[in-house]
Amino acid sequence: MDKGLPDNQLTQLLQTAIDAAHVAAVPIRAYFERQNLRITEKNDGSPVTQADQEGEALIRSHLLSNAQIGPLDILGEEEGLQGTGTRWQWIVDPIDGTRSFIHGIPLFGTIIALIDSRENFPVLGVIHLPMLGVTYAAARGQGTTCQGKALRLPEELPIEHAIIGVGDFAQFSSIQREADYHLLLSLSGYVRGYTDCFGHGLVISGALGAMVDPALNPWDILATQVLIEEAGGAAMLRPSKISGKVDAIFGNRSLVQHLAQELSF
Repeated sequence: MDKGLPDNQLTQLLQTAIDAAHVAAVPIRAYFERQNLRITEKNDGSPVTQADQEGEALIRSHLLSNAQIGPLDILGEEEGLQGTGTRWQWIVDPIDGTRSFIHGIPLFGTIIALIDSRENFPVLGVIHLPMLGVTYAAARGQGTTCQGKALRLPEELPIEHAIIGVGDFAQFSSIQREADYHLLLSLSGYVRGYTDCFGHGLVISGALGAMVDPALNPWDILATQVLIEEAGGAAMLRPSKISGKVDAIFGNRSLVQHLAQELSF
């Protein structure tokens, strides 16, 4: 597929996304360390804090003020869609793992992706883990890095040699796929729950062989899709039973195929 953007522009946009995530990390870390949070609930019952809102506002401001190809549309988890209908659209989740954040667990992160809205296809992705100081970044045709170091996943990984990651059991339950969770436990003695983009990062780095993560919002998976595929892995997505959400299996190619077959994915 023609990614539609010259490599130099894609490189610049990737750096803009990395910088935006780092800018937002400053107040996010400060709120986390103070834990003086004002917590409210969104319509879907998920929590939101002023750290989410301030983080997204800073990211939007940075993306708009550093636009190499003109201001682009931005779809953010907290503030929705902003823009005029541009082909290239930023997707932003300022704190993926807000539940971890408010419970004092430092395994949350910021996700930024750029999609080609004409093709509905992500072209770059960034995951930044502010409390760990780790940044994963990738753009189509340019590979995946962690802290600037290139990542490459092996294509073959037998399930008996792998650790399998899963999202929260509540995600499986929300789409009546509890049986999939229990089937995974029967397939491997090493199924572990590493939720949100922290878990995704473990797959991207190769620490986890693959992850099964159902009932995701689009902003939860688009960056990961680019990061996994550019690292030589595979990502399989399907519409979830919950409207507007997707189920995902991603990781090493052979292991993803094996899990998809076992789960009738």
